[in-house]
Amino acid sequence: MENEKNTKTDRGTQSQDAFINSIKASLDTAKIKTARIRKTDSQLFIANVVSPAAATLLAGLTAAVGGNTLFVQAASQSNDGGWRLACILVAIFGFIATVSGMFKKQFDDRLVQGNQCVGRLLSLDLAITTGSSNWEEVTKEYREIVKAFPEFIS
Repeated sequence: MENEKNTKTDRGTQSQDAFINSIKASLDTAKIKTARIRKTDSQLFIANVVSPAAATLLAGLTAAVGGNTLFVQAASQSNDGGWRLACILVAIFGFIATVSGMFKKQFDDRLVQGNQCVGRLLSLDLAITTGSSNWEEVTKEYREIVKAFPEFIS
């Protein structure tokens, strides 16, 4: 009878340990995915700032100096080639700014979700470590996190 109790307790401890490891693995995964999103978000931010600035600078220089003067080699290739090249470059920079701005917004939203997921998992990990929550509350919270943020956990 005593052996049966010890076996049940050992299984309960093992399943709790496996559950804690699952939470820690989910936390690590969420941190990695959120860090990747943060990196891409930063790159998109730079593209979203540099592209319109480059387009504005190029358009201003072209207007001040003249397209054929600024791009002499292109001007020598065709009539008004410098102006055409300047317009094409400004259009490309404008396109990059538009597209990067659209993607930046999407990554902003995903970054917020990732940070929320990591924050909730950290809070859950702290609750387990300090013993401030019972297993029923911990299980319920983890289930809610998995439902709310499946793309950051798996």
